[in-house]
Amino acid sequence: MINRTPPKRSPYTPALTLITGLAILSGLVLLNSCERPQEAESLSFSSLGTVVEIKITDPGAADQQQALQAARAQIDQIHGAWHPTFGSELGPLNENLAKGESTKVSAELIELLNRAREVEQASSGKFSPAIGGLTELWAFSSHDGPLKEPPDRDKLLEWVEKSPRLSDLVITEDREVSTKNTAVQLDLGAIGKGYAAQQAINALTEAGVKSAVVNIGGDLVTRGHPEMESTRNWRIGVRDPRSEDILATVEAAADEAIFTSGDYERAYEHEDSLYHHILDPTTGYPAMGSRSVTVIDTDPVWADAAATALFIAGPEGWQDLAERLGIEHVLLIDSDGKAWMSSSMEQRVEMHRDIETSRVDDLAE
Repeated sequence: MINRTPPKRSPYTPALTLITGLAILSGLVLLNSCERPQEAESLSFSSLGTVVEIKITDPGAADQQQALQAARAQIDQIHGAWHPTFGSELGPLNENLAKGESTKVSAELIELLNRAREVEQASSGKFSPAIGGLTELWAFSSHDGPLKEPPDRDKLLEWVEKSPRLSDLVITEDREVSTKNTAVQLDLGAIGKGYAAQQAINALTEAGVKSAVVNIGGDLVTRGHPEMESTRNWRIGVRDPRSEDILATVEAAADEAIFTSGDYERAYEHEDSLYHHILDPTTGYPAMGSRSVTVIDTDPVWADAAATALFIAGPEGWQDLAERLGIEHVLLIDSDGKAWMSSSMEQRVEMHRDIETSRVDDLAE
């Protein structure tokens, strides 16, 4: 099992939905420490290619609007820097990697790449943010949307043969990044949202906020508990991968991250087959064994990467990989609609439909 270190605290129709009972959590009236009625404030905006909502449930001593704007600034800054093509940092880096040239990057990007490397190694290369070129072949990163049919098979095989991986990167102590494999193109979509959510939570905390939730395209990170002076857990609705209904309710404690990877976003059908954006670097094609994977962890970056990695590992490989990554709470819906979950997750889950379920004991212990 990977020996993880705590994340550093620095100065993208959602898969997950906040619910109270079966009602969407919105418009709550809260009391502050002086018992004065105060509405919880929230902020919704577009960033990182999806809808972001930041909701404060207990402002503490914070100015809510200033705290919300500080959190948004963190997310927008990451969006502006780490877009694979237009980002002020990742764009030039990808250009130089394609030319075999080195680039000096930020300490934050180095940290994220090193953590992503751990997941890449643990998954034997099935998870890798070095797949920017593959994502371009499938046009999942295109502003015009994905292709209407799979890309040319020969082009996919050519990309697979080049086998670009994060392990191809050479990173110096001076934060210079280079590679001899010019097929390496970085796309942080499977790990960057976790980092952005953590930075937003950090900003809220530094502003004095006691309780809040950051929701980036249906992936959530909590700060504190959902109600003032309460130890009640957050209740999260997990979307049914094949409908708009809630499949299950999951409980998340204070300061936890809940991330889902699913085959229903950025997907299309061609000749009775579904093609989605979660690509297996070892085949060049979308991973086909899973419909969705939901994980809970205290580390948003790790939860983000793990959800994608476990989705690609599928029903046959997720248990071994979860153990290696140290992920205890996993709910996987396979391509046949069967639910697989760890015993730890079973204690957090209430299924809303009667479906076949397999529980795995002693995961990640």
